[in-house]
Amino acid sequence: MEGDFNQRNKNENAEYLLNKVSQYLGQDPDKLKDAVMKGNISQSLNNLSGQDAEKIKKILDNKNITSKLLSSPKAQKIWKDIIGDKYNG
Repeated sequence: MEGDFNQRNKNENAEYLLNKVSQYLGQDPDKLKDAVMKGNISQSLNNLSGQDAEKIKKILDNKNITSKLLSSPKAQKIWKDIIGDKYNG
């Protein structure tokens, strides 16, 4: 029972995060999730201001920075919570 509660709580947190990011980007949450799963978020960034989109693109284009960000335990947990069983990290 406790495991079910924890999984439900993780799913709710992931959905909340996905919805907040979607609102910020002005994009449908399902489309954003699909873009993230496919590794193609460029289109999602089109709704940001030029300055914000450029900052994110610079980070994503720098493999060293991106690797450091994504390898943090907190990022790994968020990533796993968002994509669930498809996580392989």
